[in-house]
Amino acid sequence: MNRWLFWWRNIRRELWVLATFYGAAGAAAALLAVLAAPWVPEEVAKRLGGESVSSILTILASSLLGVATFSAGVMVTAYTAVSQAATPRVAALVTSDAEVRKALATFVGAFLYAIIAVTAVNADYYGQEGRAIVFMFSLGVVGLVAYRLLAWINRLSSLARVGHMIDLAEEQARTALRERRKSPYLGGRRGHIEARFTILAEETGYIQNVDPARLQAVAEAQDCLVEILAAPGAFVRCGDPVAAISRDRCDEEGCDAFRSAFAIGGQRSFDQDPRFGLIVLGEIAGRALSPGVNDPGTAIQVMGAAVRALDEWAAMTPSEALAVRYSRLWVPQIDDDDLVANVFGPPARYGAGDVAVAVRLQKLLHKLARDKGPLATAARRQSREALERSRLALSLPADVRQVELAAKTG
Repeated sequence: MNRWLFWWRNIRRELWVLATFYGAAGAAAALLAVLAAPWVPEEVAKRLGGESVSSILTILASSLLGVATFSAGVMVTAYTAVSQAATPRVAALVTSDAEVRKALATFVGAFLYAIIAVTAVNADYYGQEGRAIVFMFSLGVVGLVAYRLLAWINRLSSLARVGHMIDLAEEQARTALRERRKSPYLGGRRGHIEARFTILAEETGYIQNVDPARLQAVAEAQDCLVEILAAPGAFVRCGDPVAAISRDRCDEEGCDAFRSAFAIGGQRSFDQDPRFGLIVLGEIAGRALSPGVNDPGTAIQVMGAAVRALDEWAAMTPSEALAVRYSRLWVPQIDDDDLVANVFGPPARYGAGDVAVAVRLQKLLHKLARDKGPLATAARRQSREALERSRLALSLPADVRQVELAAKTG
């Protein structure tokens, strides 16, 4: 995606961004309320501009700081619990959850509004007409806080549940797979170019995003073709090649222009990396099957979510997926074996000795293998590997036959 859009998406998921916006809006509302004072009728000013507004603001100011602090503590507790019960990779979705950010931002913004407004009231900043405006603003703030508080209580009922985390990871995986399937080569072409010069990374980390439009523009300016060597999700060291071009040399300014299309960070991103969502789902299943947790039901739930996610990958027709928007760009293909192994590999390894998990795994892989789409061959290969693991892990012949029957008939 566009590098600035990727930057904006990452920024707006930070807790402090929305909280800062709400805080600034609250402070502005408290200070600018005096500007509307001339339009307040005298009768309304007498009725609403009394001392009651000071009481409302005092209650808001004294209670909302505690509410915001408590909510932040609950979020940290949920983050820790999810990291231990599921995987730290999915725990980041707790802090980026829209309802969590809106609730905390509302509490902080309303607190700053109340503090500034009650200070201004005590300093006779508004006058009677201004206090009437603040009174009406305060009623609106109370209503907003009440709504967000109810939504926050509803979110708390599912915030730290493993099932909720599976749903969030599935949603991220499905979205990334759907977007990538619509444009499997990021709008470019499949294959390789005759590479003559490589663009090297200047930092170590994961490729989080690639901007194909930027690469196309730079390739046009340099009059060359460009091939992506490090796709989103790849780990590169400083000095590793991230792209190759079809010209013999490229000056430092041109190399920097090519490198600017690659966003490198310390961890993988869900947005343009379809495999990462599947890897997270696989990690949840692997954690559920560990001896310390021993929860095969969660692993079975994850595998069902995996099939729904992979359906997004198999849904698009080739004619829809191969439109070339960037004629100078060549992009590597995502391996279907990797997609299937990323999500079904952990339950196949750690659940090989559990009959219920092994049978469910074979049934779901059999469903994927029945299709004529790109995942069928990968599903059959994964089914054979999982069956061999179960034959080695299961001691009773009857259990082995049950798994073999599931692999054969679904």
